[in-house]
Amino acid sequence: MRALSLVTTLFIFGSPLRVTAQMNLVVGEGGIVSEQPVPDPPVSGPPAEPNNGASFAEKVAIPPKQPSPISTTVITPAPTVPLPDQSYGGGPGDLSIAIENKYGQPLSISFGCNEGAPGFVGNPRPTQIAESASYAVPSGWAGRISIGKDLHSDNSKIEGSYYGPGKGDIDVSYVDGYSVPITCSIGGETVTGCNIELFDQECAYPDTLVSNGNVCQNSQRTSDWGPASPFFAPCAGAAYTFPKDDQANIGEQPGTLMQCCLGKDCTAPKKQKAQKRQQSLHQVLHPRHPIANSPSLLPRSHKLHGKRSARAGLHVHGHLHEKLT
Repeated sequence: MRALSLVTTLFIFGSPLRVTAQMNLVVGEGGIVSEQPVPDPPVSGPPAEPNNGASFAEKVAIPPKQPSPISTTVITPAPTVPLPDQSYGGGPGDLSIAIENKYGQPLSISFGCNEGAPGFVGNPRPTQIAESASYAVPSGWAGRISIGKDLHSDNSKIEGSYYGPGKGDIDVSYVDGYSVPITCSIGGETVTGCNIELFDQECAYPDTLVSNGNVCQNSQRTSDWGPASPFFAPCAGAAYTFPKDDQANIGEQPGTLMQCCLGKDCTAPKKQKAQKRQQSLHQVLHPRHPIANSPSLLPRSHKLHGKRSARAGLHVHGHLHEKLT
């Protein structure tokens, strides 16, 4: 008996396909050939388990798919950058107005000048003042700087005019309204303005609270001779509280530097202290006649007023004739 290997070549659709099959052909007695399949070689490894009707997924333990980790991004807010202090330096002969902010928060600031007057050096735009700022004006300037918690035409103001060294004039005006306390000094002496926080009292009729409660609009803004309303009366004669409240004016001053301060921690001018003493004495002597309603106490300068503000180019109180920059 012999074992033979058989190689068969099949032709399918005209192309040869060689199929090699291994089988044992057993040639027995009498030439009878019998076929016996060749058993598969043994497979190494553990014996196969019986199927028992189980599916492949059931037989092979596939771990559940784990969820992808959630990407978390921590957003760190940008650091607070302090507002840069502004400085607009002028040339020789220009007037510098330095402002220090002691109010405790940044304040909005805008600029205006009288019609026909030259503007601020560098043409500063409305912005905020953090701690300090400096501005300059040329000869012939007349205008104002408005300051408050936000930009509003009725904010407290620094007003002035300048016609060369020795011909500068500056004052603080609450004629349009009040927003923050302002005082100004020359040569280290505070000469105008009022450091009283008027919002410690209520802004009520006849005055009007505007700008989300940030400004008390002055009811006496068009009443040339006043008197100051009860809200503004504590600063009368120190800062302008009605258009011809001329005790608040210091007249022309020497030098080319004027310094102003914002807030109740600024130094009060002597005229503010004198005015407070006058008001206290009047209240003691005339308790039924508040000073704000007593025309007999108006100083002589009120009756003589009218020449100064009528001069061409000098600043005019109020929001009329204002050219904003």
